[in-house]
Amino acid sequence: MVIEPSANSLSPGKRPPALTRTRLCPPLLLWQMMYRPLEFLVDVGRQHDVVRLGWMGAPFYLVTQPELVKQMLGDTRRFLKGTIFKKLQMVLGKGLVTLDGQAWIDARRRIQQAFRPGLMPRQQAIVIRHTRELIERLQKSSSLEAVDLDTMTTELMLRIALELLFGASPDLIDLEETRHAVDECNDYARYRIWSMTPERWNTPRKRRFVAALDVLEAIVARVIAQRRSESKAERAERCDVLSLLFEAGFEGVELRDHVMTMFVAGHETTAGSVAFLLGLLARHPQVQQRLYEEIEPSPEWTVPLQAVPVTEAVWKETLRLYPSVPILDRLAAREVQLGEYAIPAGANLIWSPYVMHRKYCPDAERFDPGRFLGESTPTGGWFIPFGEGPRMCIGKSLADMEGLTISALLTRAFEITPADGADMTVRPMITLRPSNGFAARLQPRQTPASIRARPSATSIK
Repeated sequence: MVIEPSANSLSPGKRPPALTRTRLCPPLLLWQMMYRPLEFLVDVGRQHDVVRLGWMGAPFYLVTQPELVKQMLGDTRRFLKGTIFKKLQMVLGKGLVTLDGQAWIDARRRIQQAFRPGLMPRQQAIVIRHTRELIERLQKSSSLEAVDLDTMTTELMLRIALELLFGASPDLIDLEETRHAVDECNDYARYRIWSMTPERWNTPRKRRFVAALDVLEAIVARVIAQRRSESKAERAERCDVLSLLFEAGFEGVELRDHVMTMFVAGHETTAGSVAFLLGLLARHPQVQQRLYEEIEPSPEWTVPLQAVPVTEAVWKETLRLYPSVPILDRLAAREVQLGEYAIPAGANLIWSPYVMHRKYCPDAERFDPGRFLGESTPTGGWFIPFGEGPRMCIGKSLADMEGLTISALLTRAFEITPADGADMTVRPMITLRPSNGFAARLQPRQTPASIRARPSATSIK
């Protein structure tokens, strides 16, 4: 990474305030970011718009003011992908998520074709078919058995992603093995960001990561091999990313990196978000009932995306509370002015949807989808679960469609209740993953009366 020197001092800009306790004790910053990053950043972010957290080879800043975050994300020349994204290269290689500069521009232009609006009906049909198969399997099992929502949604999204993104069969993978491999790689990448131990050390944690990465590498190789023999005409009939990558001439390591990126990012984030949504519905039966009443009149196995405002509000409120990627960063390629502040070249600037969604939202910890209905929709630019600017998540529309469709179909088919009294908790890896409290019972619906009879502290306007 080349850091451009600045010809002129930015003395007119003031330096951001420093967080004394971590500035004077860098190991404390590492400890906070390793073991309690969300609580730490929320606490600091509520007190500061921009603050220097400390030094770890280069200065680290937290930016929470929406206009400053928008400025940072909108300028891809002065603000490059930072430490968090670069560490992901150990898993994803130089794919769309980790690339910068012209290589990123070229790759995004090619891959964007797979996310054009005209393909949405065909893509939704794939999502509906796999969700229907899941529902029919669940309906045959005992309604008294507890289901782990995270496992269920992850395996569903793996099936969907393989076909939708790559035109591949789920038979290529062991779903349980793949799920664990993704979790292991996710956790190790986050660990390496904040760890002070040399990466070359062959620790048990590293050996588990290498084994997990081998599993994912083998899957990617099988996916590519399965599709390589197809003709150009056969690929033209498909709506998947891999067909476009072949036609764009990607080969070798470059092809591997893009497929790995789409495979990991294309299922894990949406799977976690749907698990959080179902967990919240299980604990707020009146909201669940409203969602059911909205989707129930639609023809069976359809979800009219333009006519489900309650479902959409529940989806957005879930992303507000649990954004898929809670902490991201940028690197200042040169000395820059960020609002009124002077930021030195080489600085890492952390921004966090998780923090912003709590700092600027009234009564932020309460689950209230009514925030996103009618005229009460949030304003002020702080709601950014998919990022902002040129590098906004390329799969936003696809993720929205998947989340709305799966949530609506499952709620229509089942009454969802908690299997125990555990609170919902999270694992803050690179992505935000469910932890405890996601065991649920899925009772096939007979009548909505049982839901209406239960009280709830949450209302939806």
